[in-house]
Amino acid sequence: MLLTPKVNLKLLKIPLANRVEKVVVDKVPSSTQPRVLQIHAGEASVMKNNVNEGIQGMMFNTDMTKSKLEILEERLRMIEGVNACEFEDAARLCLVPDVVIPPKFKVPEFEKYRGATCPKSHLVMYCRKMAAHAHDEKLLMHFFQESLTGTTLNWYMHLESVKIQTWKDLVNAFIKQYKYNMDMAPNRMQLQSLFKKSTETFKEYAQRWRELAAQVEPPLHENEMTTMFIETLQSPYYEHVLRNVSSNFSDIVIIGERVEYELKSERITQNPSTVNNARKSRFNNNRKKEG
Repeated sequence: MLLTPKVNLKLLKIPLANRVEKVVVDKVPSSTQPRVLQIHAGEASVMKNNVNEGIQGMMFNTDMTKSKLEILEERLRMIEGVNACEFEDAARLCLVPDVVIPPKFKVPEFEKYRGATCPKSHLVMYCRKMAAHAHDEKLLMHFFQESLTGTTLNWYMHLESVKIQTWKDLVNAFIKQYKYNMDMAPNRMQLQSLFKKSTETFKEYAQRWRELAAQVEPPLHENEMTTMFIETLQSPYYEHVLRNVSSNFSDIVIIGERVEYELKSERITQNPSTVNNARKSRFNNNRKKEG
């Protein structure tokens, strides 16, 4: 009976890459021991290389991530630094940094300009509200923002003090920005083509017409405005208003409201053809006078 040589559990030391690696050999015959040791040593070397490569890769990825984070942090610091600098100098943010506000000055209640009406009309309104300080250009420039809202206020906030140094500069910039409203303003022909809608009262129509008439350039005189408004009326308003000798617009509105009441109470019947005959008769009379 052959006895297999027993190898006690030993802890062998094998030098690898100038370092000492530990390999455990258990119950391996002495004749095969060198070969087994070589195999274990090779595996240990491969494992070590893989571990080293993994550690190097992790270190590389860590360095990359750290580098990216440092770049992001640097950019954030730059952004925060720029923003902070922008608001540190309060005087530089003001359009009129050296404005002097009187001790008892109270800001008037302005009608806010939204950018949809004539800019000249708004300037007139503003100056009349600030009449007591009309000679203080800096005060006019500073509180002009109080008469703006929405996009118009945003426009004011982006003005540069280098370009806007006087009240005249501000007026010119304002008119230039919203001049398109002046170009789109109604003219006399458009006023003549208006008519009262079935869903609005006579007073509502008169107010709507008058608001548009106020935007016409050059402005309408009171007599011209009243005559033009009457020409837009339909029967039976036209006939009853035409009998009135007043040239005051408010008187025409009162007469129109009376006719409207009579229509509702059915004391007056509406006859569309009557207005055409009345207009033709008036047109012929005017032709005879001219002749």
